[in-house]
Parts: sequence; C-alpha cells; structure tokens
Amino acid sequence: MHTAYDILKLASRRAPDRLALVDDLSPRAFTFAQLIAELDTVAAGLAARGVGRGTRVATVLNNCLEHALVLMALQRLGAVPALLNFRLTPPDIAKLIQHGGLEGAVIPANADLAAAVKAALPAGAPLLAVGDGPRRAVDGAETFAACRGDARTLPPAPKPAPEDPGFIFYTSGTTGLPKGAIVPHRAAEPRVLWIATQAGLRHGGHNRTLAFMPMSHCIGFYGVVLVTWAMDGTVYLQTQFNPVDAVKRIEANKISYLFAVPTLLHAVTQAPNYRAEAMQSLRLVNFGGGAMPPELFEHMQANWPGCTLRHIYGTTETMCSGYNPEPRGDALATLGPGYYTVTRVVKLGGGPGDEVAEGEEGELIADAQVDTIFLGYLNRPDATAEKIREGWYFTGDVVRREPGGMWTLMGRVDDMIRSGGENIHPEEIEDTLKTHPGVAESSAIALPDARWGQIAVACIVKKDPAADGAVLAASLDSHCRASALAAFKRPRAYFFVDTLPRNAAAKVLRRILRDQAVRARDAGAANFVAPGEKKAGA
Repeated sequence: MHTAYDILKLASRRAPDRLALVDDLSPRAFTFAQLIAELDTVAAGLAARGVGRGTRVATVLNNCLEHALVLMALQRLGAVPALLNFRLTPPDIAKLIQHGGLEGAVIPANADLAAAVKAALPAGAPLLAVGDGPRRAVDGAETFAACRGDARTLPPAPKPAPEDPGFIFYTSGTTGLPKGAIVPHRAAEPRVLWIATQAGLRHGGHNRTLAFMPMSHCIGFYGVVLVTWAMDGTVYLQTQFNPVDAVKRIEANKISYLFAVPTLLHAVTQAPNYRAEAMQSLRLVNFGGGAMPPELFEHMQANWPGCTLRHIYGTTETMCSGYNPEPRGDALATLGPGYYTVTRVVKLGGGPGDEVAEGEEGELIADAQVDTIFLGYLNRPDATAEKIREGWYFTGDVVRREPGGMWTLMGRVDDMIRSGGENIHPEEIEDTLKTHPGVAESSAIALPDARWGQIAVACIVKKDPAADGAVLAASLDSHCRASALAAFKRPRAYFFVDTLPRNAAAKVLRRILRDQAVRARDAGAANFVAPGEKKAGA
C-alpha cells in the first residue's frame, strides 16, 4: 500500500529533475525533488505547531499553490486533511469544523472567516492564513508563509494501516450541509490507477495537466493532481477557473490531460479566445459529474483530433463506479462498472438482493468492500448506516438496467418528482426545455402541491434577460405540449432566475432553488409564472 505522500515520493525518486508543479499567480515552479523539499519544510513548520499523526486539519482553499503544499505536508506527517469547500459561508465552515472535531485549519486571509474558524477550533489550535505575505495577516491567524521549519527534525514518514483515515472529503451538499466522507489510505493508489486501467492514461513525463477542478473535490485531487504525479507528469495550477485563461494555458503549455465537469468544458469552448486549434495538444479528456450536452460532445469529438474522450461516473464516496470507454452522442449517460467496481441495479427502497430486470429502473448500488470505497461519514453513523447496507453502497442514483452489465443514468432518487402517483425525472424535463431558443439554462424541481402531492416546476435562466416572463412561460408551455414529453411530466409553473446556484463540482443546488421558488410562489412574485392560472386577486 502506498499513501498519497508515498506516491509523490516515488515520483521524486524516478524523475527528481522533472517539473512537478507550476503556479499560475507567480513564477514559482518546483521539480519533483524541489517539491518534496518544500513540503517537508512546511511539514516541519506544522509539526512545530502541534500537528502530528492523526491530527485532523481543515483546508479551506481554492487551487492555490499553498493548498497543494499543505495537503501533501499533512500527509507527510500522517495528519488527516479535511478539505472544505472554500465557497461555503463562514458560519457553515465553522459548523463543519465543530462537528468534525477538527484540530487546526488553513484558510484564506479573510477576517470574517478567521474569526468564525478560530471560535470553532479548540483553544490553541493552529490557524494559518494564506495571503500575500505578512501584509495579509488577519487577527487570530498566523500567516502561512511563516509556517516553515527544519526538515531535518522530521521523523521518518509514518506507515499507516490500510484502514487508517487518509483524507476527509465533503460531499457536494446538494441536499443540506455537506457530510465528511472519510477516505482511508488504502484508497490512494486505486483512486488514481483506475484512470490508467479505464481511461488509458499512460505513465510518463509527457503528461501535462491543467488543474482547474477544485482540489477540495475528489476529482480535483485524486483524478487531476495526484494521478498526474503518479504518472511522473506536470501539474499546472489554475487557482480560480477562468475559461479565457484556460484556453491560453492549454495552448501555451501543450496540456495533454483534462478531467472536468461538462459545465466547465462548455465554458472553455464558449470563451471569446477559443479556437479548436488551441486544443490540439489534448490526448485525454475525462468528463463526469453532470450531464454532457450531445452538441458539446460532438464538437469535441469532431474538433479535437487525437484526443480520447471518456465518460466517468463516480461519487465522493466511491471515486469511480462506472465508465464508458467509447461514449456516443446517443448514449452519453450509459456506462458500466470498471476494474475496481462491482455494481447492481436494485428496486427503489429494496435491498442488495432485489435486482431489477433489464429495461427496468432502480437504484445503482456498488460493492462497498473494494479498495476505492470510503470508510463512512465523519461523526455521522446514522448517515453511514443509511448509505452502506449489507456490504453495498447505495448511490442514490436512479438508473435503467441495460444488457451486458451496463446501465443508463436517469436521475437522483432524492430529485425524483412524484406527482399524482407518477415518477418524473427532472432530466427529462430539462432535455425538452434546452431545445427552446429562449432558454439559456434550466433545472426542474418538485414543489409541494395540495392536489397532486408535488408538481414539476422549471427554473429558467433566460437567454434574453429582458424577455417577458409571462410570454416566455406561455411559449415554454406550448413547446412542452408539442414535444414528446408526456403530458403528466409537463411543468406546471416556471420560475425565472438570474443564475442557477451550483456547488464546487458545478452541480445545480436544487435544494436552494426549491426554497427560492416556494418563497416566490407564496409571495406572488412576478418571476413565478403558472401558465393559464390567474394570480390571486387578478
């Protein structure tokens, strides 16, 4: 078994002088040997501040260079990084720190965040702020730049047991405050090696990766940064995703590998400086974490010659539960289990033995005894027991069982709209709405209804912000009636918003949309329109 630190250390022995990490905000760059020396210096500074084996330390950072350094320095000490989404509010971050019993934190230089985190940490716990040197120090936090020590004082890197916690990654949080998924050390190698076995990433210094997926997400850390180092490649950081900069850096640095959600890949192709010629160095692009628009897939397939496209399905808890080695535009949501995975499709609400027949829908479950799987949720035995049952992890994803062990993603169990005794997948509505010329983005949600139990409501971002909502709602209703969408699946109301709220993995936060839509409906707001129904008092 190799830990994440072991994986990096081995690369430094194979290719000490090869470029390992390049910053986007400064001239800083490290070869593998220099990177090991730098993070050992940081590790010595952390050790002097009381961090050691088993210490749980929160990181609340974007893809800055310091984030990569502190994650691997903590691994060097046998400490456990807890990677929190930096987009969360200070109160939510403080709640997670308190709930998780975290014993230190590394945060951006932000006074409000520092105050909230300091109050949540135990007295005397280390709190480090990343900023532009001493000038960015904030009250209650020490500047991260001062966290340095003599690497010669460090003991040998600890050898943890396979089941010892290695990292804590927080779930996307689409249905509430995120849960901390504890990923053991034994998962480090299989969480990177499946990209070789299933996606075809070859070992060697030719690998050049642009890292714009957040490192706080398991794709961003395991699927982008750590796998590149495991393959002796170079990681080019993008601290904050910027599609214009991404196009420039892909071309200038001859980037060969990307792993991203379709939303970010679409943004790259829509950047004003985008040219297909700038993508010619790409050899492998993995996508997952959301629906891939067929037109985007077809564009990449036709205009990025020499680039292999792979659809990957996974969760924070499992990393990779499925893939499609040869995705097609007419079957982009169809996948099957990979090298490390065993899956079943079982009846909704059923157990591991209640498998459905081919052509039927059910919940996708994955063998929870393979090495990629998490241990459970931090201080949440109730949530762990709900998701891991009889040795199987229940993903919460509804799929249709296909021949040959394949399955097609249909939607989330929790997102299912249950109206008048019928089940409606939000994706079915969204697929219909996206063909309307007035729609920039859409998301379908369920709202409570006295007659039907729930009704489908479409949340719409207008292509023309000045378009009249009532007129557009009527047009959308006619569009749905004229489509192949079944009548009972048609949205009963339209909620117009400026943007769709998303988490760090670019997934739409339907929970927030539901809350907003309920308030708008109850207030009789003009941006909540039910075609054919009169407003109260009208």
